[in-house]
Amino acid sequence: MFATSRAFKYAGFFSVAAVGLWAAPARAQNAGGMSGAPGAGGISSAGAPNLGGAGSSAGGASSGASGQSGGAPNGAAGMSGGAPSAAAGMNGGGTSGSPGTSATNLVTNGTFDTTSTSPWWGYANDTIDPPAAQTLAVSDGRLCSTMTAGGEHPWDVIVGISGLALLPNQYYHVAFSVSADADRTIKFKTGFGDVPYTDYFLESVAATTTPQVVEYTYLNLRSDPMAQLQFQIGGSVGTVCLDNIVLEPVATPATPSYTTPATSGHPFKYYKDVVKMGTAVDTPMFLSSPLHNSIVAGEFSMITPANSMKMNLIEPTQGVFDYTDTDALAAWAKANGLEFRGHPLVWHTQTPSWLTDGTWDRDSLTAVMYAHIDGVLGHYVGQFPYWDVVNEAIDQVNGTWTFRSTIWHDTIGDDFMDLAFAHAHMVDPNAKLFYNDYNIEQKGNAKADKVFEVVSDMKTRGIPIDGVGFQGHYYVQPDGSTSGGVPNMKAIADNMARYAAINVEVHITECDFRIGKPLDDSKTQIQTKFYADLLQVCIDAPNCSHFTLWGLSDADSWVPGTFPDYDYAHVWDKQLMPKPAYEAMSQVFAKAGATTGMAGAPGAAGTSGGSGGSGGAVGSGGTGAVSNAGAPGVAGSGASSSGHPSAAKKDSGGCSLASSSTDTAPWLVSVLSLLGIAMVRRRSQRARA
Repeated sequence: MFATSRAFKYAGFFSVAAVGLWAAPARAQNAGGMSGAPGAGGISSAGAPNLGGAGSSAGGASSGASGQSGGAPNGAAGMSGGAPSAAAGMNGGGTSGSPGTSATNLVTNGTFDTTSTSPWWGYANDTIDPPAAQTLAVSDGRLCSTMTAGGEHPWDVIVGISGLALLPNQYYHVAFSVSADADRTIKFKTGFGDVPYTDYFLESVAATTTPQVVEYTYLNLRSDPMAQLQFQIGGSVGTVCLDNIVLEPVATPATPSYTTPATSGHPFKYYKDVVKMGTAVDTPMFLSSPLHNSIVAGEFSMITPANSMKMNLIEPTQGVFDYTDTDALAAWAKANGLEFRGHPLVWHTQTPSWLTDGTWDRDSLTAVMYAHIDGVLGHYVGQFPYWDVVNEAIDQVNGTWTFRSTIWHDTIGDDFMDLAFAHAHMVDPNAKLFYNDYNIEQKGNAKADKVFEVVSDMKTRGIPIDGVGFQGHYYVQPDGSTSGGVPNMKAIADNMARYAAINVEVHITECDFRIGKPLDDSKTQIQTKFYADLLQVCIDAPNCSHFTLWGLSDADSWVPGTFPDYDYAHVWDKQLMPKPAYEAMSQVFAKAGATTGMAGAPGAAGTSGGSGGSGGAVGSGGTGAVSNAGAPGVAGSGASSSGHPSAAKKDSGGCSLASSSTDTAPWLVSVLSLLGIAMVRRRSQRARA
């Protein structure tokens, strides 16, 4: 419980409602398999074909959501047609009951009251090994697919409908009933476009023998008169049945208010002058869960787009850039006072087919790299303070740690990193430019030592590199062993120190700690200690100013899709409830001392209008401005600080009023406030003298 003084000081802050869902669609187009080695930030990406009319196929391969898994977030307010309205932003399986129909339902024949399957179509990939095969029929008032061969992946067998007209900046309520003859995981998605074809919104769904209703309310960002709904149900033989399928436009859902669960009473962002906490955000959770977005806005100081800026998504066709996803994320971040990290500019994974299928020499591929940097960094010049320019370029080749064999290195040469950083600096001279990689945290680790050697050499030669991103992916094995999975914190501290000695910043950029199944208390304790210890190392290092978690919760984790024997990697669980690691990190912050960056209470969030307009003005201390049609209202914000917080970390010490006992009286706050004003005036008088 807050003391009176805390309630007085922070009531405005904790009454802020997060801005509505301005989100980026989940899209990943490269087919086939996972990318990234164990410990890497690689994202699983594989997909379903672009499917036209019943049983037809056109447009080539698409991809599933990038490593997404976990419970399905239910929708918020605005449900109609008799469906049980789901709580805003709650995750998990479907609810009991039957979704109703409505006059605004865009789906034809969603209740299957006759024997006709039209206009629904089925697809089974019989060109793979193992192949897939299905029959599609209406049985007992349900649309049922019987798979005699399921292929390997959910997208190898699909039931879908095409020709659905979706509008930009419109929220939609989706509901359906699903059951199977045995427990299995399927994927539900919408999709749009032809070449390139794109998954727009994709969720994993646990189908059981008992029919269950699954519901979402999500924000559509694009206009497409021929969008699809798809149920990707393959992977094994069996039967999956669907019923009562609804897709209907609805009003903007309500955004829940957020109060930090920290016993200190302070969210992570309160300590932004100590270390700025960030998190990766991605669809589908960002599109569909107001609670998710409320937590992100309430707790964090920075976001990183998990996928939307990767080359296959932001430049799907050579020279044609699609900024829709990232623009939406960036606008939401700005409205909520969050920094935005550009990630990544040059990477060998999740590249578009036009790049990997092309024929390039050094000059032509260098021109492609420059054009991509111009297109992406140039579009956001001056907006993002940090950029991961090159990602994961060091690897072990024939027993030696050197440059990874990639299209960039092998075609351009060893200096491709020099060229990328120099060009990025030319485009935005004020941005801080980072090299980002995994398993480089600990001094004495061969890969870490090689990266330090490369970065040191770049600095010596005057290449404009400002920092190194330590991704921070670690784990406890299924048998409980920590060998290789839990780092030596002193080695990390020593590594940060040697970067400080050459004037290079260090950020923790993609931190998670996956747990080998099954989950138990001892593994949870190991995870909790890891997060707290690594945060402490960052706080103690004068050149470590940012600590980003690679995803908020287990509900949309990349881990199970890439490491099937692992899960539970994040600080919030599948129900968006904080884990012990959250409180442990909060206590580390509390011991580090209060920040000066939260002075002043934010205004209340503005209301949002319809779809398609521009955002309202930022409030200042009072209530937030009401938005124009279409954009969420912007919450007012208190004072903030920017730049490297090392001085603030050193000055804060371990003592502050905010960290004192809970019986601090209101009069003491008033006295200290007046004292502060007097000190400011006195300093001003001295300055003028």
